Amino acid sequence: MIRRFALVLVLAASTAHAQPLDLDAIAKQPGTEVIRNGDKVEIRRAGVTVQIDKDGETSIDHSGKAVLCYWNMAIIAKMSADLCYPGEFTELSKEMGERIAAMNDFIVANSLRPVTKAELEKKIAERFAKAAAGIKAAGVPPAENKVCQRQREEDLIPLNAGLAKYREEFKEVTAVPRPPAFNPCM
Repeated sequence: MIRRFALVLVLAASTAHAQPLDLDAIAKQPGTEVIRNGDKVEIRRAGVTVQIDKDGETSIDHSGKAVLCYWNMAIIAKMSADLCYPGEFTELSKEMGERIAAMNDFIVANSLRPVTKAELEKKIAERFAKAAAGIKAAGVPPAENKVCQRQREEDLIPLNAGLAKYREEFKEVTAVPRPPAFNPCM
């Protein structure tokens, strides 16, 4: 399992949280339970619990394979490989690209709020641009950048060494249709 990713690169992924939910339509979906308690709403489906209240929204995937967590980690690994060490982690970068594409499809198909693949890809492109600007602003070659070095040691090298294992783990993440969740995140 991926241990952790530098908080400097972690940006919360969003899937149109400002859009109101159609709770009646969601409640009609097979295997879905919607519990309303005043200002609080809890949605349960396929081992995922989404809690919504005046303070926001929290999603917990009780399978331990939170899709949005894995999606975020794959994006960070791909950014680190491509921006910090271009050409060095090509197989890892390709694999993360494939996993991101698969998870994009999963997110589009299973989100409680409508989201398009184009919106997800735009968010990813924005993150890449912001990370590239940050690396450039550091004023040192990417391989000498402290964040890049930390990513290499803590994430890229272990991921690259265990690529077959992670490939199977990522496939398991999208095996069961359910609302994409952030938590728990490794």
